[in-house]
Amino acid sequence: MSLNLVDADFFLEENTFKQYCTEFLQYSQRIGDDWQWRSIKEGLEDSQEAGVSEVSEVIRYEYHVLYSCSYQAPVLYFRAGFLDGKPLTLDEIWKSVHECYRDRLWQGPWDTITQQEHPLLGQPFFVLHPCRTNEFMSSILSNLHKQKKHTNYIISWLSVVGPVVGLHLPLSYAEANLDETTGAD
Repeated sequence: MSLNLVDADFFLEENTFKQYCTEFLQYSQRIGDDWQWRSIKEGLEDSQEAGVSEVSEVIRYEYHVLYSCSYQAPVLYFRAGFLDGKPLTLDEIWKSVHECYRDRLWQGPWDTITQQEHPLLGQPFFVLHPCRTNEFMSSILSNLHKQKKHTNYIISWLSVVGPVVGLHLPLSYAEANLDETTGAD
């Protein structure tokens, strides 16, 4: 899928978001990753429980990518907890953010990590606020467009925001993305 970058700012329409997510899920299946699409009717179930561990410092993360109609951009919701089920506090989340990202979070482009109710599940989640997503993605997409390169928006976006909160996409996503977009228009 190619992007038409006419305006300086790029806003992601919901249908386009869904198309990019579909492509992202195809990459995920092809490389054996565990990303899934769930509709609100299905609900979300806990994934398989991890085995009991004597190490209390193991933290389990759960990530959800949702579309924000207000910001016309994807939003990364996540929660984290110890294997005994105890969730991390907002303070613990901030402490887990690498120092090089922490300073940037206060100044942008993400602005901040906050805790709020998940819009579909009604449960507390952390969220990277999306208010400047279109700003930094517009820059990324414009540069790729100038180089006549194409990309999957979701892969590019997750590659930028994911590492801030411990989500690192395998390199194979980028490789699959290049394979799919080479020569596409």
